[in-house]
Amino acid sequence: MKLISRHFIALFLCGILICTLVWAVSQSVIPKVSNSNSLQKSVPCRVVQHVKGESCIPLNPKRIVTLDFNSFAAVLALDVKPIATWITNEIESDFDYFQGKADGVEIIRSSSGQINLEKLLLLRPDLIIVVSQPFFNRIYQYTSKIAPTVVLPWIETKGNWQQHIQDMANFLQRTQTATELMGEYNQRINNLKQIINHEQQELRISFAYVAAGQLVITRKQSFAGKILADIGILNPIFAESGDLDLAISEELLPKIDSDILFIAPLRKDDNSVIQKLQQKPIWSKLKAVQQNQVYLVDFSVWRGLNILAAYEVLDELYQYILKMSKFAL
Repeated sequence: MKLISRHFIALFLCGILICTLVWAVSQSVIPKVSNSNSLQKSVPCRVVQHVKGESCIPLNPKRIVTLDFNSFAAVLALDVKPIATWITNEIESDFDYFQGKADGVEIIRSSSGQINLEKLLLLRPDLIIVVSQPFFNRIYQYTSKIAPTVVLPWIETKGNWQQHIQDMANFLQRTQTATELMGEYNQRINNLKQIINHEQQELRISFAYVAAGQLVITRKQSFAGKILADIGILNPIFAESGDLDLAISEELLPKIDSDILFIAPLRKDDNSVIQKLQQKPIWSKLKAVQQNQVYLVDFSVWRGLNILAAYEVLDELYQYILKMSKFAL
């Protein structure tokens, strides 16, 4: 019995020791997140309002991390380089149209759309930026303990990219840069208008993409649709009503009746769908096909929802509009 008692006491003492060690380790790790705000309070900061309330952000943040593609693009456009960003694997682009602005930024791709909080903590950000999205609501309480977290409206503005860059510029104190960016956008729009109006010719352009085997045509309130509408060249067929893009059957293709048709695969796999569509007799009935004015473009650009993508779309429009004989200078 004495031997059993001794073994019992020894096991009991070992259990206490293990519990003590676990508690000590947990206390040394957890405060790294929970105490981060108290450390930030000692750094000079300014209060900004955002979707989740207010945050006191550093006067001159050096280690910005963006948690979504739209914030990433807007920050780069404003000549502010984050140290890292999260994007989903659905975005297959290498962002060539960023023109080197993303060089040196750690791109963290996520197939699940989840933010790895441990990885985020290791990045040691001094400012976290993200747009309002349902997936983010459940982790804001944690990211805000890692670093001041600013949540900009996105759902609230229905993905209005022009409003987004203004909102981003306001809290990053880059309003002059945003004004210049939008000024250049408007100037490019006006240049294209002048080229088209000079010929006194009506020009109608459509943008469609293929997703999951389905042909989808963009409407007036979409990214590309709004650009085409601003110039005054958006084909009104299918495009005038409704905010959402419209999936159409192959039989309706000839109704597009555009002078130029831009088409894009959502994913690389969708290229085969476009190729099969081009082999069907109904494809030859499109006005743009008959005029040899169908162009394959990059989906990530024509659905870019940011000012840098808008510039790229306008450059492509300029290039292809001038290729048409009646608009050649």
